[in-house]
Amino acid sequence: MKVALRLGFVAFLGTLLAACSSVESRIEANPQIYAALSPDAKALVQQGRIREGMAKSAVFIAWGHPDHVRFGSRAGHYYEAWVYTTTQSQYVPGYYPTFYRFGYYRYGGYWPYWRYPYGFYPLDPFAGDFVSYEVPYKVAFFEGERCTGWEYIR
Repeated sequence: MKVALRLGFVAFLGTLLAACSSVESRIEANPQIYAALSPDAKALVQQGRIREGMAKSAVFIAWGHPDHVRFGSRAGHYYEAWVYTTTQSQYVPGYYPTFYRFGYYRYGGYWPYWRYPYGFYPLDPFAGDFVSYEVPYKVAFFEGERCTGWEYIR
């Protein structure tokens, strides 16, 4: 039983680490694209930076897969925007309603309510009322196959 749990944990950890992508791993996975870049673009990509005029493939190597892709038109030119997000958490007191589905109630406890009718349940996962959400932190804009701009969002 212990061996199976250890193997399962090692497999999970390996999958998690394989999902993480770095500039070096993207360069190793795409050597043809990296070799075709100019020396200036190679230096920027190795630092994880981009500039206007770069190809989409160079931006991909520098920043990785975008979390969201938006399309639109600005001044008669069609564009594509790659949006990269991060997760933020915020404390929101009283976020959960009075009666929430599956036995949660407003004071942060679980049923059985006869044990903790008006107070805090000691093992309550919602005791702090933290809410996590996605927030964009950088965007790359493209017209055709070239980067026309980028921005960092604070």
